[in-house]
Amino acid sequence: MKTILLSVLLFFMSSLVMAQAWAPPGAVWYYDWVSMWNSGYVKIQYTGDTMVNGRSCKILQKERHWFDWLDSTYHTDHFGFEYTYLENNVVYNYRNGQFYTLYDFNANAGDSWIVAGWNNSAPDSTGVVDVDSTGITNINSFSLKVVNLSPALNSCWALNGRAIERIGSMGYMFPEPNCVVDLYEGGPLRCYYDSTFGLYEPGSAPACDYIVGMDNLSMDNRDISIYPNPANSMITIEYNRPVQGWMSIEISDLFGKKMKNIETGKAKLTIDVKDLLNGVYFISIRDKSGMICRRKIIKYNP
Repeated sequence: MKTILLSVLLFFMSSLVMAQAWAPPGAVWYYDWVSMWNSGYVKIQYTGDTMVNGRSCKILQKERHWFDWLDSTYHTDHFGFEYTYLENNVVYNYRNGQFYTLYDFNANAGDSWIVAGWNNSAPDSTGVVDVDSTGITNINSFSLKVVNLSPALNSCWALNGRAIERIGSMGYMFPEPNCVVDLYEGGPLRCYYDSTFGLYEPGSAPACDYIVGMDNLSMDNRDISIYPNPANSMITIEYNRPVQGWMSIEISDLFGKKMKNIETGKAKLTIDVKDLLNGVYFISIRDKSGMICRRKIIKYNP
């Protein structure tokens, strides 16, 4: 009986330690990245350990892999390292010469903490995040703590939405500017992986490291012309054969959010896109037989 109880206790303690792990060897995160007419992903991965101000820290290397839609070229940027460590279920990261709390998984609703941004990248170099609620989630047979976060009033740095123990924020891992637009670092989490925990994908992305998203699904129907591209205020869609019935035309952003949906029986249609932000969009055209065309367009208003 004692042996059974001891085994159960050791299993519980082992599961707790594994759940509380942060950035073990082999850990890797992928985040969306979009900037004007560029798109791709930010990859953050564990690359080793080092001592910083007397603390044993995990070294996290940041890379950006992206595609330039204007000149159809691929790029890779190496843009630095982050230094983090875990203590008593609190993750700290090193910014501006000192350690700041990144995630506190012991926090309760109503708690808050100071986070650090990039130096000189916003009116303030630090901000405050509030804990809106807490909970527990089960992923890959691990029971993990959850804190739901939002920026404090007038805070220029933010962590938004769910942050999950071991994985971090479902948005970007590190605080993002709340007073200016972030075109530099990453967006929402695509996936996380380490060899003990396995793979976690919060969304329905086809792969962790895809660069152009729907590009592999694009269909080029030579009977359909879409112009101009890039577009400023209007685009014209012209079907160079008689329309059989109706066509459904949908414009969506890189994340699949539907921006416009139009049904027409005309072979030529002009669509107003002045209200769309500069960036890359997909046009999907269907008729009664199904998908007949999917194209990429760039909206650019200098």
